[in-house]
Amino acid sequence: MESDQPPCATPAANQSGKIISLCWNAGALAASYYEIDQLELYAIQQAIEPRPQYVLLRELVRRYHPLFYVISGPSCFLDDGREILGIPVALSNHADATDSAAQNTTTATQPAANVKIVEYSTQTQATARARLLALKLPGMPPEADEIECRTFLESILPFEQELLVHSVGNLLLLLDTVGDSVSPAQLVTKINLVTPSTQLIIDGLTYEALQIFDTSRHPSGFKSGTESRGLSVFSLFNKCSSKNGEEWLSRLMTQPIRDRMELQRRHNTVQWLLENVRYANQFDQCLKHLSNVGLLYRKILQGTARNTDWKMLKKNLYYMFTLCKLCGFTLEDANTAGTVVQELGQYTRNPGNALKHVLYTIDKCLDLEKGEEENKVTIRAGLDPAVDRLREQYDGLRQIVMESSRLGLETMQLDMANICVTYLPSYGFVISTQIDEQLQRSGIFNNSSFDLVFQAENTAYFQINLCKELNDEFGQLMATLIEHELVVQTRLTTFVGTKFPEVMGIFKQAGKLDALLSFATVAKMHRYVRPVITDAKVLQIQAGRHVVLEHRRTYRSNDTNVDATNRNLVNVIAADASVGKTTYLKELAIICYLAHVGSFVPAAYAKIPILDSIYTRLDHPESIFSGRSSFMSELYQMSSLLQNATAKSLVLIDEFGKGTNYLEGKSLLVGSIEHLLNRGASAPITFVTTKFTGIGQFLPTEHRYLLVKVHRDARGDRSRNGTTSDTLDVTSIDPTDPYEQLYATYQLASRAVAFAIMKYHQTGGQAPATESVRLLMESTPITRVPERCLEISHHPSRAAHADTASMTLPVEPNGNLNEKRNI
Repeated sequence: MESDQPPCATPAANQSGKIISLCWNAGALAASYYEIDQLELYAIQQAIEPRPQYVLLRELVRRYHPLFYVISGPSCFLDDGREILGIPVALSNHADATDSAAQNTTTATQPAANVKIVEYSTQTQATARARLLALKLPGMPPEADEIECRTFLESILPFEQELLVHSVGNLLLLLDTVGDSVSPAQLVTKINLVTPSTQLIIDGLTYEALQIFDTSRHPSGFKSGTESRGLSVFSLFNKCSSKNGEEWLSRLMTQPIRDRMELQRRHNTVQWLLENVRYANQFDQCLKHLSNVGLLYRKILQGTARNTDWKMLKKNLYYMFTLCKLCGFTLEDANTAGTVVQELGQYTRNPGNALKHVLYTIDKCLDLEKGEEENKVTIRAGLDPAVDRLREQYDGLRQIVMESSRLGLETMQLDMANICVTYLPSYGFVISTQIDEQLQRSGIFNNSSFDLVFQAENTAYFQINLCKELNDEFGQLMATLIEHELVVQTRLTTFVGTKFPEVMGIFKQAGKLDALLSFATVAKMHRYVRPVITDAKVLQIQAGRHVVLEHRRTYRSNDTNVDATNRNLVNVIAADASVGKTTYLKELAIICYLAHVGSFVPAAYAKIPILDSIYTRLDHPESIFSGRSSFMSELYQMSSLLQNATAKSLVLIDEFGKGTNYLEGKSLLVGSIEHLLNRGASAPITFVTTKFTGIGQFLPTEHRYLLVKVHRDARGDRSRNGTTSDTLDVTSIDPTDPYEQLYATYQLASRAVAFAIMKYHQTGGQAPATESVRLLMESTPITRVPERCLEISHHPSRAAHADTASMTLPVEPNGNLNEKRNI
């Protein structure tokens, strides 16, 4: 599969920091990626991945939009990676971008050169495996030996998949050299296993054509109303209460799935929320106070957490615990079975749940209110007698400093409420105050009694003579106090670290609940229905609507019926006027897409099959940088579609062939349709739209899997631009003249035969025999050229020649007769 552009960018909500490791060899691919914000590693199971299509690889790059790549594989894979990853220069086995990784793991956008190449060899595989076996995860026995650690890791990862082990090991080796202040042992708090077979594949161009995230291609008329930046499917569904929920909504909408059990779980949750609006509103009040606790935990591990960070963590834990308690009140309702609400409610019934323990421990250990006054992390009184004794002496010294400096501060008419005395390890006792206009007017910066130590943000730190004297006399006391406080904080950080993976897991469920609550809100506002998910090859939609278009103008709903009765797997819709063909195709795709992310759909009834992929040939963005014409881009899209579509795919083709002349465009379209029909019952569910209203005479309309619907303009069979309705493009040929058709068709047939002979000659090394030419002609995509030539030659005005097998071409403009040929 080819792509015209670099991997499609996902929305801002999904651009969280990810480092992805790819390993390919002999048609198999394994991958893993690291969530910088969540401190979690995801391993994607090994899967078949033939080159040069790389369907799964392109989907991973588009879906996760990583900041940095670690790549390993043979040279052919590295060469292909240049195009897939959008890298302007060829990859080299000697490239090493580790230093670049250390500098860019926290930035929002990265240059394409952020790639590290790991040599694919037996030695590097052994190194990666050893690094993985040395990994220490929360939950492992503290004194576990190598065998116990391996047993623990084998319960999570399939070690028989060598490419997967290599990918994960390479990623861990990179994390060891990132240069972060977090130790390598704390960088990975959890490993999650992802199965590619549960993912629904949608390419980036389809996301763009369906306007799932992108709004730039909406007509300006769509930009009226509250959304000044235009409507997209994501912006329409984004009713989340928290940033955490918005991130999860983006994750759900960028990762559609085909796991039937998970889809049923999401649909059950949305339905329960719609039926219990009172509880849904209470959930919303708790969800709006949740933030990204992964970032807070990272600060705690780095030792940079301030009192405000601990306070924010406690606030998140409190509202998370309240949310779980609310969910626990709903467990008596049998309809909560199989929902996210049930999982959250059951969590609080476990007396040993980490959420309650961490919340209690933080409240027991830290005095956050006093810490806010002192602008530092403060240990609560009564926790450690030694700290309490030292703290009492420290408070007495602070009082002495305050009393000594009060007189000088009052003469300057400063607000004492903004004055604080604290001890800084690098400077000792200091007086801190906010920098404002009053402080500037007081003249304190010019007062020799107040020595300015430094300024940080909007705070100034001063020392007076007494501060310096106390530093000399009681410096050891403060060092001892700080040492004891650090010991307590270290113990607290260690305890939180052991419980964090479990806490993070419950926050993930809360984020998913917020996203599903957004689905429920949209479903209630716009009258969406729950889709029926089935394993059968059935697509039934009654009164289906376009989620975006119905908000901007009057929109007529459409019905769709593909089932075991009619078996019309390939549906061709031909119309010579603008009757909404493209909109109908996008409506079908979006409805099936929404069903696979767990949302209700805009219809009166919908029965959706479990799909493995959605491929489209819809509108294509023009770009002079792609190096391809618009028609060539269409061909690449169709090539990808025909190669990768399976029996469980949904295929949508809109006016393919309009970028070239009339006959070649029609021939390509007919050949593509017949290729799909030749698959029989294994053909994907396909919808094709075209302006060729006469396409039925070129297709086997009696085929059991084909349905052709023709809609002609009632106003004289003319299209809106005044040209005949049976053409895709303006040509020099008059389609109504049988002699013109005969001449053009003969040229097309000759071209097809010449192409087949050339192909045979290149493979066989010699010209084919006459019988081989006839067989080659029958195997070309232009299957009905000979029959069409005969039909045209049997024109009523030439009935006398109907029994001949040869055709006489009309006289050319120069007066010479063409040679008479047999086809």
